[in-house]
Parts: sequence; structure tokens; C-alpha cells
Amino acid sequence: MNKIHQLLTRQEQKEMKALYDYVNKVRNQISASASSVYIIQGGDVIGEWYNGIDPSSNRKIDEHTRYNVYSVRKSYIGLAAVLLLQEGKIASLDDPVSTYLGEKELYNGITIRHLVTHTHGLNDEQTGITKSATPGTVWDYNNAGLSLLYKIILKASGSTVNEILTESVFNPLQFNETGWETGPGEHLTADVNEHNEPNIRFDDHTGFERNLYVSTRELAHWGYVHLNKGRIGNEQILPETLFDMTTAIQTPEQLKYTPQNGFFWFLNENGYEKSELGEELPAGSYQILGASGCTCLVIPKYDAVAVRMYNKRGNPPGYDYLRDIKNFGNIVNSILANRLQD
Repeated sequence: MNKIHQLLTRQEQKEMKALYDYVNKVRNQISASASSVYIIQGGDVIGEWYNGIDPSSNRKIDEHTRYNVYSVRKSYIGLAAVLLLQEGKIASLDDPVSTYLGEKELYNGITIRHLVTHTHGLNDEQTGITKSATPGTVWDYNNAGLSLLYKIILKASGSTVNEILTESVFNPLQFNETGWETGPGEHLTADVNEHNEPNIRFDDHTGFERNLYVSTRELAHWGYVHLNKGRIGNEQILPETLFDMTTAIQTPEQLKYTPQNGFFWFLNENGYEKSELGEELPAGSYQILGASGCTCLVIPKYDAVAVRMYNKRGNPPGYDYLRDIKNFGNIVNSILANRLQD
């Protein structure tokens, strides 16, 4: 990947600085201690910016810093599921959950498609998973479907998500700044929690829990692998068909006026008003988001990926997250569109 951000025109540098200033303004507003941006377009790194410190060590944020990406991990678990579909270990996206987890009233009518598109009609309660609606009739964002999908992956393959991805994805792509962490590491950064205290989350290394840490640049390359459908340079590292599935709309047709998902990736081909994708983004764009404020935005029209990272859990009064994430996408869109016109 070529780095050309230092060769941008004066106007492009001005626009990129405006983006960094915006991200930094939001960082101050939400009281995050760390933020970064990484933008790839046409195989070149056109934007790279790091600011702040790790709140536990006071170490400066840099290209090596790894953030907890929380729900962004859903896109990784989704790819593991598609790998099993390709291998025939999962027969179909429309297989009933009961095929893999056994007959249970809770699972009635629920398919794997419902799990990956948040249309399963389940709730994730402290006391366990409950059903609140008929599968395929509502969209509700929670982790109940993810929990069942993980169990299916484990049952169908005999392997954890981490084992599947390490062998089939991380090692072939030489990703060494991505992983589920069980203990402290040199480049891991803590989150700032709702009480403005540093907090770092560790858990087991199975690939299900909220302990996936990724560097800004490697999350951008994760998006870029999806954008290029498994091709790096002239080499097809992963099958193109994997990405035809993960980033295509898989939401049931009867819910076409709700948020749209691929394998957890968010799309907005129906102009859904409360979509987290910016209004100005072109058709075909998709993104995945995490609770610490991170996002990986993929814009095929511009052959581009934009990543933003924060390390803050919880939104302070007066902060409009939906407007913020839309603004980020719109500003990125403006930069990329102007570059293509020049």
C-alpha cells in the first residue's frame, strides 16, 4: 500500500485537515482520550492521523495503537459464517437455527439469515434470550442473534471463530495487529468509560466476546479486503464469493423499509432516514460500527475505505451520535468526490 498523503494538493490537504479537526472536535466533546483516522483510495493511503494518549499508560497514540472495536467484531464473525457456507458445513443462509442447535420453541421460524440481519425477533436479557416478535417481521439491534450464530459456527465446524479466522484470513493476509486479547499488551489502548475512567476489557480468545483489538490501519485494510473482494494486488488471497455474500443486502424482502444488513455490515439502498450512513454517500456504500466510536466505512464508487477510531464508551448529554457518524461519512464523501473531479 503506497502512502501518498504527504503528496496531496494544497486544497486536498486543507480538506483532510478539516476532517481531522472535525474528528478531534468530537473527541473533545465525548471526552475520548484517543482518536485516529486512516483513509485508503485506489490502493494509496491518502489520509493518516493519530491524536491523544492511552489513558492507562499515557503513551501517545500512533500507527501501532490497537483499539477495542466492540461490535465491529460482528463483521469478522459474519465472515467466519460465510467461510462455513462456502465449505458446505452450513448448507444455506436460510437454514433453520434448529438444524444446528436442536428443536426448541425459542428457535421456531428463525433462520441464519435472521441472525445476521438483526431480524430474528429475539431480545438479549440479563436472564437469557427471549422472543419478542415473529422472525422476519421486525429489525432490532442486539446481540441475541450473534450469540446463536456463534453457537452454530462452533457446532458446524468444531472450531472457534478465532481459530477459523486465524487460519483462513488473518494468516494469509498477514494481519498481526488484529486479535481477541486475554491480557495486557504493549500497543493496546484502554477505553474511557462513562465515568471518564480508563477501562480495558479482556476475555477469552474464542472470537465471540467483546475483546477484539485492531489497529486503525489494519481495520482499514480489513475494509479494503472487502472492497477488493479478497484480492490483494494481483493475487486473489480469499475467494471473491465470500465478499459477494457478506456485503450484499441479506435483509428479508418484507423488511426493505428498515435498516439493511449484509452479514452484519450496514447498507442503505432504501434511503432509510435513521441509517447511520451519511446522506451524501453514494449507492453501494457500507459500514460497520463499534460502541467505542469506531467505524469502518467502505465506498466502492470511490474505491475507498475510511476508518475512524475513538476509545470512549457512553455518549455524554448533548452529543448526537447519529448526526456525528453521518457527518463523518459526508465529509469523507466530499473529500473523495473532489479528488475524482480534479
